[in-house]
Amino acid sequence: MENTENNYDEKIKAIKQLLEMFKFERMIYLGITILSLIVLVGCAVYLLIAGTNQIPAVIGMFTSSGGVAYTCGRLLKMWGDAMQLLGTIKEEN
Repeated sequence: MENTENNYDEKIKAIKQLLEMFKFERMIYLGITILSLIVLVGCAVYLLIAGTNQIPAVIGMFTSSGGVAYTCGRLLKMWGDAMQLLGTIKEEN
């Protein structure tokens, strides 16, 4: 039982180290996500107000939605990897 707790503590420390190492990257992804959401909402509002045939606004919407999708995917992958590391504790028992 003590070995399992020791192994658990080591994995928690490893996850904390990973999170600390990639803290800057996570902040960049969050910043890009927030900026992309602002552009996306701004383009949508502009299209509603200005009407149709606004090609730059449509391109802005597609670009920003792609940015949101990519950065959210990277953030979720990092959390998935951390949870997978914790999940190996159950397999060892």
